[in-house]
Amino acid sequence: MNVSLNWLATHVDLKGRSPGELDQLLTCAGVEVEGIEVKGVPSDSIVVAQIKEAVQHPDADKLKVTQVDAGEGQLRQIVCGAKNYQVGDKVPCCLPGTDLGGFVIGETKMRGVESRGMLAAASEIGLTDVEDGLMILPADAEIGRPVKEMFDADVLLEVEVTPNRPDLLSH
Repeated sequence: MNVSLNWLATHVDLKGRSPGELDQLLTCAGVEVEGIEVKGVPSDSIVVAQIKEAVQHPDADKLKVTQVDAGEGQLRQIVCGAKNYQVGDKVPCCLPGTDLGGFVIGETKMRGVESRGMLAAASEIGLTDVEDGLMILPADAEIGRPVKEMFDADVLLEVEVTPNRPDLLSH
């Protein structure tokens, strides 16, 4: 059974408690936690960016070289393979240094063209995909704003309910 910490916090004071501490407290109370899943955007360095230009990559048929405004005062060049966007769309941009669960975004060359970040799909940043390709954000999204601020985050505890603890099924 999954238990939402956002829901649990409406009934119990969880201030100052990490998911790891709650796991240990529940285990000591005889409730086994089988897993902890974090939902939501994990980093402040994933920001709203607007695609200002997209041209064909000179050495790759399936890639485009985009120029995006990520709220830094200058355009950022990012090579992208998605097809579902148009110039003017606002999308999540992972700036160099963003950690996506063990994969750190950097500045690199893709087929000889510099790429300074990554434009992201919803699933790549911890959200549920509703479209194939990049996540298209609302037109009124503020450029440079952390995407994390636009979506609710939650932590789900996967709890093992044993036959001798039917009281735990009341969640």
